[in-house]
Amino acid sequence: MKKQSPLIQTIKELLKTEQIRSHYELAYFLDERGFENVSQPQISRILNQIGAVNLKNSQGQAVYVLKRELIMPTLDTQVNELVVGVHANEALVVVETLPGSADIVSRVLEKQSKKFHILAAIAGDDSVMILPVRTNDIMALTKKIKMLFDVKS
Repeated sequence: MKKQSPLIQTIKELLKTEQIRSHYELAYFLDERGFENVSQPQISRILNQIGAVNLKNSQGQAVYVLKRELIMPTLDTQVNELVVGVHANEALVVVETLPGSADIVSRVLEKQSKKFHILAAIAGDDSVMILPVRTNDIMALTKKIKMLFDVKS
């Protein structure tokens, strides 16, 4: 197994212990730990490489977390907290979820299938593919799903 660089190890540790909201903030924490002049493109590449994603914390602030190390949902978790994003093209809608949460989100969507005109909802591990009854209703379906799960963008 290849040993990770001290910079990557430090970034991972910072993402676990701090609420990092931006590349600038991460660069500041890195500078404090002796990693001077780490560029924004370098930070961006490392965040992508280690699987960091930007999610809302309990205060509603977007912070970076390690995707593979997200906490599994508990009985107190609200379903809308499991949804990371909603995207569509001309034929289908994809709902991105926290890892391991797609099945739960898919079941919620299937309960709305008649109301939302959903033909099928197919769950993977961290995404749900939604096939609409009619493809000309994609934008309306996407809007309804975003409203259901309180997704802003």
